[in-house]
Amino acid sequence: MNVKEANELIAHASKLVDYQVSKRGLLETQLFPVTAYICVSFYNSYDMLYDILKKVSEKTTPEQMGKESRKILSEIHALSIFYIPLYYMAGRMGEICRNNNDPKSESVEKREQTIFVLDFWKRMASSYFPEGKVSVFDSDKKNIALDQHDIDWAMNHIMNVTNDQATKVKRAVANLELVSFIDECEARAKLCDHGPYNLEDNEILVFREISHLYDGGKPHFPWSITEAKAPYNNIAVAFRLKDVETSFDDFASLESNPVDFLNNITGIALFTRDKEKVIPLDLDILNDFSDYAVKANKELFLKFSKWDKRQRLTAGAFAYCYGYARFTNFVGIAEKINWDLTERTISKYIPEFMESDFDPGIPRFLRSRVKKKKEGPSLFLLPED
Repeated sequence: MNVKEANELIAHASKLVDYQVSKRGLLETQLFPVTAYICVSFYNSYDMLYDILKKVSEKTTPEQMGKESRKILSEIHALSIFYIPLYYMAGRMGEICRNNNDPKSESVEKREQTIFVLDFWKRMASSYFPEGKVSVFDSDKKNIALDQHDIDWAMNHIMNVTNDQATKVKRAVANLELVSFIDECEARAKLCDHGPYNLEDNEILVFREISHLYDGGKPHFPWSITEAKAPYNNIAVAFRLKDVETSFDDFASLESNPVDFLNNITGIALFTRDKEKVIPLDLDILNDFSDYAVKANKELFLKFSKWDKRQRLTAGAFAYCYGYARFTNFVGIAEKINWDLTERTISKYIPEFMESDFDPGIPRFLRSRVKKKKEGPSLFLLPED
């Protein structure tokens, strides 16, 4: 990939990031300084991602990663793929903003690394998404993550359900989403929605997947250990829906019309993944999942409530950047990576964002369309001279 091709990709990535930022905006919760730790993670990503992807590329190709990740309960999916242009390029944007908005302030070595990162993203994304697209947004806001043989296999396990059964399933899933959300320092990295897969009679199939639950084995994060244990460390729920319109985004999240599709559920199937094998589950297992979720959520909330702001800020930034472990897990080298925040992040950005959530790069995302057209895309283009 040359500089011209990279700049075309940067301009496109800017549109994708601008759209997602406009949907979510700045974030804050009672527990975690979310906006602050997201900004820290961007800068940390800018420091560490190239080395990670370089090591991964020595074991496989981005094309193989994308193609082989089209499956139920894949670690690599729309959100983790979007991590690359979102985190790294936002960190790069912030660094350039701090250097008088001058893209030439990025060293020649760092520019070459940026091109490598962009090339890796494009090759993996275009192998994952149908028709060579690089995002959900480009795919008409559809997140088609499965090939037809997997859709057919999943449909063979769909069970007709009553409204009461559907209610219990949705309640259990909501509890699991909550504990997954809090374990990720109030982020949705463990969650993935994908679909719609068109069926007959105006029905569709959509999936909601939850991964890295604590089942008593290796915890996803050091703080993930709880007395409560999930029966499995991941679960996928396939909903067969009738007369529902859906829209997906690059955070792998679903919007539907109607918003609450409970009364539109005509069938459900549950699955878990054990390495390369996907295993159907009975609906009764949700009782154990719900028990785990309720108890673990209380344990984690109590644990986090005892942390000070620096611990929460550091943990959130670590959790975001640990999202790249999904790539290293693909080639079995996660244990060889130092996932700690970089020395520069710890010495420069942790102290800064302990004092303020404001980052000089954030307003660049919020410019008007006229300004963006005049001044250039949010994610600065590379110098061409």
